[in-house]
Amino acid sequence: MRPLKLKATAAIAAAAAVLFGTPAQAQSLSGIKVGEQVLSVPKLAARPLPSKRVDLHEERRWKLPDGNRLSVAVDPQTKRIVYAEKTWSGSAHGKPADFPGFVYGETTLADIRAHAQNNGFAYKERLIDVRPNGLALFNAYEVEGASGLVVTFVTKLSRKDDERLRTGKANVDLNRAARLDAIILADARYLDTIWGDAKLMHKAYKPIRWEPPRHATLASR
Repeated sequence: MRPLKLKATAAIAAAAAVLFGTPAQAQSLSGIKVGEQVLSVPKLAARPLPSKRVDLHEERRWKLPDGNRLSVAVDPQTKRIVYAEKTWSGSAHGKPADFPGFVYGETTLADIRAHAQNNGFAYKERLIDVRPNGLALFNAYEVEGASGLVVTFVTKLSRKDDERLRTGKANVDLNRAARLDAIILADARYLDTIWGDAKLMHKAYKPIRWEPPRHATLASR
């Protein structure tokens, strides 16, 4: 009877994986996963945008129905996806993020750090990005249980808060003022080629779990 029980348990586990998905299956942006063949990607219900070249890699881009933008980079030799990025459009319709529990325009840098239980790491060549509409910050984490996969959360500080921070005219809590604007999933080796391999890592660093937060209350609530 014991072998039968083991088989039954395995069957239940397999069925649950199909029905509900596993953490590994969930690590995607609009269903696109790093490492899969670009030809195997299901057709997106989105408007294609002009593609372009990033170094030797082809970048394909789409505008999604919710207004958000999705871009992927494909290795020219293996034809596998090495980079995927989704950027918030700023609309309320596009606020739900692929990472469980996170919301574009609402989830703060403090929330991200609270969920991960550490500050992650940063690429020295990609610490911040000064933009016309504010300041973008990049916090990266290896994804637990997914070897070679890195998720980077791009949080944005508004232009007004950026000016306040620079001039010192007002006290700005960067951790709570910077809010989620984009999520990047990428192959770690590819990121080293485009952002450099020099990193700044938090002393309590550990990979992040791609799963719903255990506590409903995040840091900014």
